[in-house]
Amino acid sequence: MKIGEIPLNRDWLRVFEEEGIRYLYPPQEAAIKKIFEGRNLVVSIPTASGKTLIAYIAILRAFSLGLKSVYIVPLRALAMEKYEELKRFEKFGMKVALAMGDYDSPAGYLRHYDVVIATSEKMDSILRHELEYAYELGVIIVDEVHLLGEEERGPTLEMVISKLRSLNEEAQIIALSATIKNSEELARWLGGEHIYSEFRPVPLKLGVYFDDTLLFSDGEEKEIKRDSLGIGNLVKKSIRAGGQVLIFVNRRKSAESLADKLGRKIEKLLEEEREELERIARGIMEEEYTIYSEKLAKMIMRGVCFHHAGLTNSQRKAVEDAFKRGLLKVIVATPTLAAGINLPSRTVIVRDVTRYNGFASVHIPVMEVKQMLGRAGRPKYDKYGEGIIYARSENRAIEYMEMYIRGEVEEIESKLSNESALRTHVLALIASNMVNTEDEIYAFFEKTFYGFKMPMEYLHKKVERILEFLEENEFIRRKRIILPTPLGKRTSDLYIDPYTVLIFKKCYPLPYDEFCVLHTISCTPNMLPLFPRRSELEELFSLAYSHQLALDEFEIDSEVFFAALKTASVLLDWANEVSQDLIVRRYDIGPGDLHSRVEMADWLLYAFAEIGKILRYEHYREVEKLRLRVKYGVREELLPIVSIRGIGRVRARRLFDAGYNSIERLREARIEELIRIPGIGRRLAEEILRQVK
Repeated sequence: MKIGEIPLNRDWLRVFEEEGIRYLYPPQEAAIKKIFEGRNLVVSIPTASGKTLIAYIAILRAFSLGLKSVYIVPLRALAMEKYEELKRFEKFGMKVALAMGDYDSPAGYLRHYDVVIATSEKMDSILRHELEYAYELGVIIVDEVHLLGEEERGPTLEMVISKLRSLNEEAQIIALSATIKNSEELARWLGGEHIYSEFRPVPLKLGVYFDDTLLFSDGEEKEIKRDSLGIGNLVKKSIRAGGQVLIFVNRRKSAESLADKLGRKIEKLLEEEREELERIARGIMEEEYTIYSEKLAKMIMRGVCFHHAGLTNSQRKAVEDAFKRGLLKVIVATPTLAAGINLPSRTVIVRDVTRYNGFASVHIPVMEVKQMLGRAGRPKYDKYGEGIIYARSENRAIEYMEMYIRGEVEEIESKLSNESALRTHVLALIASNMVNTEDEIYAFFEKTFYGFKMPMEYLHKKVERILEFLEENEFIRRKRIILPTPLGKRTSDLYIDPYTVLIFKKCYPLPYDEFCVLHTISCTPNMLPLFPRRSELEELFSLAYSHQLALDEFEIDSEVFFAALKTASVLLDWANEVSQDLIVRRYDIGPGDLHSRVEMADWLLYAFAEIGKILRYEHYREVEKLRLRVKYGVREELLPIVSIRGIGRVRARRLFDAGYNSIERLREARIEELIRIPGIGRRLAEEILRQVK
């Protein structure tokens, strides 16, 4: 079927044709026919088989009918990608919004948009504030629906889908996934059609590499000499043939080390790309010179780079864009890159199929490995892709062939019975007035994927324990009906775990101490703490004894206690204007680690102050100031200046030291005076004066 034959506005379809999409793949055609019949769908097809186009056609059909759509994705980077792509249709009158973060804001403004792209957490937050938003939706796209089975994010995704279905039975649900074992079961849960296919536009050859042998699952063998890196010659072979290579390893240090070593081999193969790679490297250095950006720039110039959560958003984007343009030949990544971002390559090598889970080294799930391998094969560029697992012996190679290449992926299981998740989501149901009795709570959970698959008796007992916990800690009142207390309502609106509030409560009676507050928020289940190295423990012990802390290592898990000490130290250094470069080196973290913790701390300090207002905490204003200091990374005297757009922490300090220590002083400044300050050009000086006046 030609794309032009889809019964939609011809100009809309021309957007896809201009990208080179002329014909639909068989699974796309089957899915789109069902979409126009108004059916719910679960589409389970391999990576790079065109799931996104199916979603966009469903959204365009809804738009043509005057209906609104929401596109739910697991990651912010993925949300940005979809937002940029859907903005192409704004010239036809479609209004597109991006909804991420800021979990304590009403969603009324979203009603003015035809399409909203949101993470599952943001969608959950929207429904906590305004259930009515669900009534306006005509189409709900759920991307990467197999993440229902993930421990951390699965419960939230399951609750969002269940709430939307419960509130709006008329909305069409399109759930998209790579191949999963029980996708048909998911389709039955959603009352929809099941589209399953193993079709790939670029055929995928899967194999294992060991000793000097590359052995494919079809029996084909190739001899490729193993070098000192194990996979160096395998990588060079693909690049010489005009391909690019994605390599997955299990640790950040491994990603950086392998990228550095490969770079020395690969830079000799670069030709006309050198000049453009040097330009990209210069851009990274000019944005912010640190030892980390210097490391990144050096690797990029060699045509190889690493990719992990330690990079800032702009650094990640620079690496991904350079790879998409074919300039970077190799990316060595941790598995976060496999989760949905559109970054295919000729060859994918999974070097590590185990990872440390906090207790021991365990095998990565089959589905995760298949998702990585599925990135192989670039549509429009490659006749086939190669997905290869590296093995350190022939015995291991045989094991990996059976387990990962010939083996079946795991079934998706609900993770909703996790007590931490239940605690948060039961309170949210009550606080948003979606349920007001125990019978209504149980009836709701019967409609979840958990209730669809499992006997409810076990969950009933857990829910009863959760209700007792919420009542005992004054989040709810149970009489004839169940109602939230002001504390319970605010906790739910702030999108924090009720247990987080119990931790906050331990800090409120103590004398105000910045470090104690930062340590307290870092102990909560809503913070992802920074775990210390063994060599840091002695200094952290000393730090713990120099402050009166709300919690000690006996009240909470000792690992969490010491990780919270390190996290609090990082945040306090940042708020005291220690340079990013020094923080990165001192604590052995990446800039992305720092910025993500600052973002989490911004949210948790806001929540700490807001809950403090309800509980009559006398120092909430000091916490509000601390929050701004952490957000901007400055001492208190810089807060008025750093709030000016375009002025970061470094420029704010330079302005202050030059005598511009208030908005009033800046109003009196002249452009010629401002441009003498390092880092402030004429355009920025004009913008500063425009804002302050």
